Amino acid sequence: MARTLTARLHQTDGPKGVRLFEVFDHRFLRVRQSNGQQALRDYAMDLAILAPAARPVHTSERRWLWGGAAAAALLLPSLIILLLGLASPLLLLPLTGLLLALAIIAVSQFLRSRRQLLVFDSRYAAVPLVELLVNQPEHDSYNAFVAGLRTDIETLVRDKGLSPTDLRAGELRSLRKLLEQQIIPPTAYESAKQRLLTRTD
Repeated sequence: MARTLTARLHQTDGPKGVRLFEVFDHRFLRVRQSNGQQALRDYAMDLAILAPAARPVHTSERRWLWGGAAAAALLLPSLIILLLGLASPLLLLPLTGLLLALAIIAVSQFLRSRRQLLVFDSRYAAVPLVELLVNQPEHDSYNAFVAGLRTDIETLVRDKGLSPTDLRAGELRSLRKLLEQQIIPPTAYESAKQRLLTRTD
């Protein structure tokens, strides 16, 4: 049976990265993430397993920050030695210049890697399933998509009359499929399974 596309959000993620979110029939969400020619993630889910509220998350690649700090830590003694005239400038200037360049590159890469995300978790087990980039230039389309997604989640649950037991069972089935597709790790699935099976509300 053909499905109708009811909402779509396209986001750029870096120079070559793409994040695509598509809602079909106000019920199913497909998430596709690629980096140039390589598909990184491609999965779909029933909207009913998502919590309608989302949480902001800030991420960055801290390895660049540690690299910059290491370069700066090595740069400081060489600057002191250079200023005090304890060694030949011809020997220390190239090293100082190199360390300064490395520190600047590392800090700039750290700043470029920063991401502000809006994360939708699964309803009961709180497994992060959808990550939308917040710091995008298309504010209107982003806000409209997020508002529509929240409305679709709430409407779907209300109109189908799904009980908490139904929702937990559906969430467990969906998480199992995402585990099989290697979208979530086994550890996240096992802890989510335990939370879902032990809840009584």
